[in-house]
Amino acid sequence: MKKYFYHLKVAAFGFFVASLMLSSSAFAQKYPDRPIKIIVPYPAGAVGDIMMRLIGQRLTERLGQPVIIDNRSGGGGLAASEAVAKSAPDGYTLLFNGPNHVTNLALYAKVPYDPILDFDPVIGIASSQIVLVAHKSTGIKTVQQLVEMAKAKPGELNYASSGAGTGTHLAMEMFMRGNNIKLTHIPYKGGSPAVVGQASGQVQVSFSSIPVVLNFIKDGTLTPLVVGGDQKIPSLPGVPTYKDIGLMNFDVEVWFGLFAPKNTPMAIRNLLYEEIKKYLGEPAVIEKFSDVGMTIIGSNPVQFGDFVKAEAKRWPQAIREMGIKPE
Repeated sequence: MKKYFYHLKVAAFGFFVASLMLSSSAFAQKYPDRPIKIIVPYPAGAVGDIMMRLIGQRLTERLGQPVIIDNRSGGGGLAASEAVAKSAPDGYTLLFNGPNHVTNLALYAKVPYDPILDFDPVIGIASSQIVLVAHKSTGIKTVQQLVEMAKAKPGELNYASSGAGTGTHLAMEMFMRGNNIKLTHIPYKGGSPAVVGQASGQVQVSFSSIPVVLNFIKDGTLTPLVVGGDQKIPSLPGVPTYKDIGLMNFDVEVWFGLFAPKNTPMAIRNLLYEEIKKYLGEPAVIEKFSDVGMTIIGSNPVQFGDFVKAEAKRWPQAIREMGIKPE
């Protein structure tokens, strides 16, 4: 009799799982039948915002439903991420995010969501190398000149970042420690406001995503000193790389990806992944991203999930060791 009930339970459980899979598949077949909202924790005009709008436009064309970009910048992206974490797992509310998805764990005493447990990864979209730039008024042309000036005037030079704990902030913290210098941090609410602040002369130097500062570099307002990584950037061919001047230990790469609320059907996530992957694979898109220092990733949900888990272990520990706090 016990054996009979055991087999009955197993059969019932199997039927339950099969029912879930069938209902999930049926739900996904109707998806999407209304507008999709993608919440972006960056201001309009930031590199992440521009990237997601391009992708959103293509998704609108391919899926036949409007894809709405909802900018919710500030607060380290806490409000944006919390809104998605608490949304229904139906594929109609998504989160586009970057490193602050995991760095917030070390910056705030209480984070109202778990970056791993409350989200399902959809796709790793791209990564962006950053460039160290100086305002033309400083007269700084090289990294060595910056280091020498900073040592001669400790704390007098200031630098902009897109916010405490962001990639641009972490890059400068590592750079300062590696060169035994001290600059004063001026955090902004996003990459675009930070660059505008520097271009107006409010701050002297910064690390920034290349797409955001490229026009200011071209018009001579900002002088590029070094780009991250070991590959030359087509739009900045004469600028040395980290590898060229031996700074590889301080490299910080800014990444971007798409998340869904936990328990979003895999069929929906795979559909979004496949459509975005096709777009990112187009030669014209690859060239456009490369020209501004961005590398397409295109990782699938499992690969992206593994990457985010590794980042969640790596950066919070580094941030605590550097003593970085939200400002």
